[in-house]
Amino acid sequence: MPSLRAGVAAREREAVARAFESDMRREFRAAAEFLGVRTKTHVAAGVTITTPRTGGVEMGPPVTFTVELMPGLVPSDLLGPARRVAEAVGGRDVRLERIAGRWLRVVVLDDPEPPADEIEPARPGPRRLRTRPFTTPCPAEGAPHSFR
Repeated sequence: MPSLRAGVAAREREAVARAFESDMRREFRAAAEFLGVRTKTHVAAGVTITTPRTGGVEMGPPVTFTVELMPGLVPSDLLGPARRVAEAVGGRDVRLERIAGRWLRVVVLDDPEPPADEIEPARPGPRRLRTRPFTTPCPAEGAPHSFR
Protein backbone atom coordinates (compact mmCIF):
# COMPACT_ATOMS: atom_id res chain seq x y z
CA MET A 1 0.00 0.00 0.00
CA PRO A 2 1.50 3.38 -1.00
CA SER A 3 2.37 5.79 1.68
CA LEU A 4 0.18 8.84 2.21
CA ARG A 5 3.27 11.07 2.45
CA ALA A 6 4.48 10.06 -1.01
CA GLY A 7 1.18 11.27 -2.48
CA VAL A 8 1.42 14.57 -0.64
CA ALA A 9 5.00 15.12 -1.83
CA ALA A 10 4.00 14.35 -5.44
CA ARG A 11 1.12 16.84 -5.27
CA GLU A 12 3.44 19.49 -3.83
CA ARG A 13 5.97 18.93 -6.65
CA GLU A 14 3.17 19.19 -9.20
CA ALA A 15 1.90 22.42 -7.63
CA VAL A 16 5.41 23.92 -7.74
CA ALA A 17 5.77 22.90 -11.40
CA ARG A 18 2.40 24.47 -12.30
CA ALA A 19 3.27 27.70 -10.48
CA PHE A 20 6.65 27.85 -12.25
CA GLU A 21 4.98 27.30 -15.64
CA SER A 22 2.43 30.02 -14.94
CA ASP A 23 5.16 32.47 -13.89
CA MET A 24 7.23 31.70 -17.00
CA ARG A 25 4.25 32.32 -19.30
CA ARG A 26 3.40 35.57 -17.51
CA GLU A 27 7.02 36.74 -17.64
CA PHE A 28 7.35 35.98 -21.37
CA ARG A 29 4.06 37.75 -22.18
CA ALA A 30 5.09 40.84 -20.21
CA ALA A 31 8.55 40.92 -21.85
CA ALA A 32 7.07 40.48 -25.34
CA GLU A 33 4.54 43.24 -24.70
CA PHE A 34 7.21 45.60 -23.33
CA LEU A 35 9.60 44.99 -26.24
CA GLY A 36 6.89 45.39 -28.90
CA VAL A 37 6.74 41.75 -30.02
CA ARG A 38 2.96 41.85 -30.16
CA THR A 39 0.02 42.89 -32.27
CA LYS A 40 -2.60 45.43 -31.27
CA THR A 41 -6.14 45.15 -32.59
CA HIS A 42 -8.66 47.90 -32.00
CA VAL A 43 -12.16 46.52 -31.53
CA ALA A 44 -15.41 48.04 -30.32
CA ALA A 45 -14.78 46.89 -26.76
CA GLY A 46 -11.28 48.36 -26.65
CA VAL A 47 -7.83 47.12 -27.56
CA THR A 48 -6.79 43.47 -27.83
CA ILE A 49 -3.07 42.73 -27.44
CA THR A 50 -1.75 39.42 -28.78
CA THR A 51 1.71 38.07 -27.98
CA PRO A 52 3.44 34.90 -29.20
CA ARG A 53 1.84 31.79 -27.66
CA THR A 54 3.91 29.78 -25.21
CA GLY A 55 3.64 26.00 -25.10
CA GLY A 56 5.13 23.51 -22.67
CA VAL A 57 7.52 24.58 -19.93
CA GLU A 58 10.09 22.24 -18.36
CA MET A 59 11.79 23.17 -15.10
CA GLY A 60 14.99 21.46 -16.22
CA PRO A 61 17.87 21.68 -15.84
CA PRO A 62 18.09 23.34 -18.31
CA VAL A 63 14.86 25.32 -18.20
CA THR A 64 13.12 25.07 -21.59
CA PHE A 65 9.87 26.33 -23.01
CA THR A 66 8.28 26.42 -26.44
CA VAL A 67 7.00 29.47 -28.29
CA GLU A 68 4.93 29.76 -31.46
CA LEU A 69 5.99 32.47 -33.90
CA MET A 70 3.22 34.83 -34.92
CA PRO A 71 2.78 35.53 -38.64
CA GLY A 72 5.46 37.93 -39.85
CA LEU A 73 7.94 37.21 -37.05
CA VAL A 74 11.33 35.56 -37.43
CA PRO A 75 13.12 33.63 -34.65
CA SER A 76 15.50 36.51 -33.89
CA ASP A 77 12.48 38.66 -32.93
CA LEU A 78 12.01 36.46 -29.86
CA LEU A 79 15.57 36.87 -28.56
CA GLY A 80 14.77 39.99 -26.51
CA PRO A 81 11.79 38.58 -24.58
CA ALA A 82 13.51 35.19 -24.18
CA ARG A 83 16.64 36.81 -22.73
CA ARG A 84 14.53 38.73 -20.23
CA VAL A 85 12.86 35.51 -19.13
CA ALA A 86 16.27 33.82 -18.86
CA GLU A 87 17.51 36.61 -16.63
CA ALA A 88 14.39 36.33 -14.49
CA VAL A 89 15.06 32.62 -13.82
CA GLY A 90 18.79 33.12 -13.23
CA GLY A 91 20.12 32.11 -16.65
CA ARG A 92 22.85 33.86 -18.62
CA ASP A 93 21.55 33.54 -22.19
CA VAL A 94 19.19 31.56 -24.43
CA ARG A 95 19.42 29.26 -27.41
CA LEU A 96 16.56 29.03 -29.92
CA GLU A 97 15.94 25.70 -31.65
CA ARG A 98 13.40 25.10 -34.39
CA ILE A 99 10.98 22.28 -33.58
CA ALA A 100 8.39 22.13 -36.36
CA GLY A 101 6.55 24.71 -38.41
CA ARG A 102 6.37 27.96 -36.47
CA TRP A 103 7.29 26.43 -33.08
CA LEU A 104 10.63 27.12 -31.39
CA ARG A 105 12.22 25.66 -28.27
CA VAL A 106 13.89 28.22 -26.03
CA VAL A 107 16.68 26.72 -23.90
CA VAL A 108 17.89 28.85 -20.98
CA LEU A 109 21.65 28.55 -20.69
CA ASP A 110 22.97 28.70 -17.15
CA ASP A 111 26.69 28.37 -17.83
CA PRO A 112 29.07 29.26 -15.02
CA GLU A 113 30.51 32.75 -14.82
CA PRO A 114 33.14 33.41 -17.51
CA PRO A 115 36.74 34.13 -16.49
CA ALA A 116 37.44 37.73 -15.50
CA ASP A 117 39.24 38.52 -18.78
CA GLU A 118 36.21 37.44 -20.87
CA ILE A 119 33.59 39.57 -19.15
CA GLU A 120 31.98 42.17 -21.40
CA PRO A 121 32.77 45.77 -20.56
CA ALA A 122 29.92 47.58 -18.87
CA ARG A 123 27.48 49.09 -21.30
CA PRO A 124 26.93 52.82 -21.05
CA GLY A 125 23.79 53.88 -19.26
CA PRO A 126 20.81 55.49 -20.94
CA ARG A 127 21.41 58.74 -22.75
CA ARG A 128 20.37 61.90 -20.98
CA LEU A 129 17.50 63.85 -22.42
CA ARG A 130 18.19 67.29 -23.75
CA THR A 131 16.93 70.07 -21.56
CA ARG A 132 16.43 72.51 -24.42
CA PRO A 133 14.66 71.91 -27.70
CA PHE A 134 16.50 71.29 -30.92
CA THR A 135 16.91 74.48 -32.97
CA THR A 136 17.93 74.75 -36.59
CA PRO A 137 19.00 77.92 -38.36
CA CYS A 138 16.33 79.25 -40.67
CA PRO A 139 17.45 80.19 -44.19
CA ALA A 140 17.05 83.77 -45.34
CA GLU A 141 13.68 84.90 -46.63
CA GLY A 142 13.14 84.11 -50.26
CA ALA A 143 15.55 81.17 -50.18
CA PRO A 144 14.23 78.02 -51.87
CA HIS A 145 13.73 76.19 -48.52
CA SER A 146 12.25 79.07 -46.54
CA PHE A 147 8.95 78.36 -44.79
CA ARG A 148 8.14 81.99 -43.92
